[in-house]
Amino acid sequence: MNKINKVAIYGMGKSGKAALKLAKKYKQDFYAVNKGPVQTWWEAEQLADICGTCACASEEDFAQHFHKMDEIVISPGIPTTHPALKKAVEKGVPIISEIEYAYRRTKDIPVIAITGTNGKTTTTTMIAEALKMAGKSVFCGGNIGIPYCDLAISGEKVDYAVIEVSSFQLETIKEFHPKIGLILNVFPNHSERYDAVHDYATAKFNMLKNMTGEDHLILGTENPYLDDIKDHPAKRTYFTKGNLPTEFKSMFDFSKARARGEHNEANFFAAYEVLRLLKIPNLKELFQQFINEFPGVAHRLEFVLSRDGLTLYNDAKSTNSLATTTAINAFKDSTEPLYLILGGKLRNESDKLLPDLLPFKGKIAKIFTIGDVTERLYQELGNDFEVEKAGDLKTVFEKAKGLKGNLVFSPAFPSFDQFKNYVDRGEKFKAWAKEAF
Repeated sequence: MNKINKVAIYGMGKSGKAALKLAKKYKQDFYAVNKGPVQTWWEAEQLADICGTCACASEEDFAQHFHKMDEIVISPGIPTTHPALKKAVEKGVPIISEIEYAYRRTKDIPVIAITGTNGKTTTTTMIAEALKMAGKSVFCGGNIGIPYCDLAISGEKVDYAVIEVSSFQLETIKEFHPKIGLILNVFPNHSERYDAVHDYATAKFNMLKNMTGEDHLILGTENPYLDDIKDHPAKRTYFTKGNLPTEFKSMFDFSKARARGEHNEANFFAAYEVLRLLKIPNLKELFQQFINEFPGVAHRLEFVLSRDGLTLYNDAKSTNSLATTTAINAFKDSTEPLYLILGGKLRNESDKLLPDLLPFKGKIAKIFTIGDVTERLYQELGNDFEVEKAGDLKTVFEKAKGLKGNLVFSPAFPSFDQFKNYVDRGEKFKAWAKEAF
């Protein structure tokens, strides 16, 4: 590894703070950089414990110093095109993600990396938990909410690192090398970052940058750009949601699965294929037990409570229409009324839900709208669905009292209008629901 002394950690979210700890462990000369004046950082008190005498600066003040760094570690939400990084980019200063920063300190641990527009957190969790059931030691982290740097900081030696990676994180990898890489699907997303869906797909394909013919890809066919990587030497397995291999479907009984829906069967297949490639013994018996016991993942169509004939589900991770229609499809065999909570922060003026929701016109009993798009959704959907403006979740709960059926919070929009992130959104949904019912 080349000698790197001066490191700027840009962005003080979870991954940024973890990168600071790792820089401190290896005694690098590091700088904490964040948006706005240092005294306004909500993380300032926490950072004092992490950094000690670390130099802290606002992005505005540090913009004239980024180009003097040996390396810059950026948080996922900061693009390399950010104006503050202009001089550094022109000078060729390496800009990397926290994923890359951590990988360089943990190269001896085999990596299983998972990306995709939808399903990556659930599949990541499935793989990690199934491997643990098989007796393997596992670190599960990355975009799932546990910084990869935590593994490097701990120094723990595990059998596998199961890492969820986003397109944002993959943009800036240099050496990151999964032994098994999964790209579950690619659908339009993150139009605020990418000019075209193809650009978004290309960022995800960066996962393959260091993979070789000794490595293996597991690829969902819901991806219009697979031809871009047809000549890559890695071995591969393909799968299609709704048309999984007959051998797999006949091998396992999904009737007792707690993680419901066709999409979860596809996620189970991807997880099974990883364990098969790793030659886990007694796999058929182990995986059937896993299917029966896996509870699902928080904020992904998570059961919350059932009171007086109304069952609530938390799908707060949903930030696009495809995730929401996937949640709706999980109830396709239910005869109970389906009530949907939609809304959040508008990405851009082209955001439209109606085309994707129209096929469910006879399935959705009512829609409650919340957040910045409360009125917009009412206007867009009101002619085809029964829509009620609520504005916020607590108001939804008041309006929902007395309903019978399934109330599903699958917002289809980002969370940043009323919440810190989707986790905060989901946790508040669960807490307020339990207060209301």
